[in-house]
Amino acid sequence: MTLTPRRLHFANPTCELDLDWRALSAIELVAPDTFQTSFISTRGQQATTRVQTPWASLAFVVAAITAFPAHPRLLSRGWLPSDFEQRCALLGRPCRPAAQLTAERRAH
Repeated sequence: MTLTPRRLHFANPTCELDLDWRALSAIELVAPDTFQTSFISTRGQQATTRVQTPWASLAFVVAAITAFPAHPRLLSRGWLPSDFEQRCALLGRPCRPAAQLTAERRAH
């Protein structure tokens, strides 16, 4: 799996998935390790897929910032566990509040 600010590319011996964030029609974090997205396939048909990965929250937030900056879960920080920032600080890796990060991204 390759995750960038522009897309997610997933490949294994039996399937391949290439999602350009700007081409999505919807995205939702359906579980801590799973996101679901809708898009127009290369055949021109509406498609929906679920991707299960430890990186689901990161993929969700990168896609939402790019394609859905007003997504309610993004704005409410609903994509992070409620104690995420506190756990980072306890591990010696303090981070800026997630709400501030998304607000800064939208301002650019």
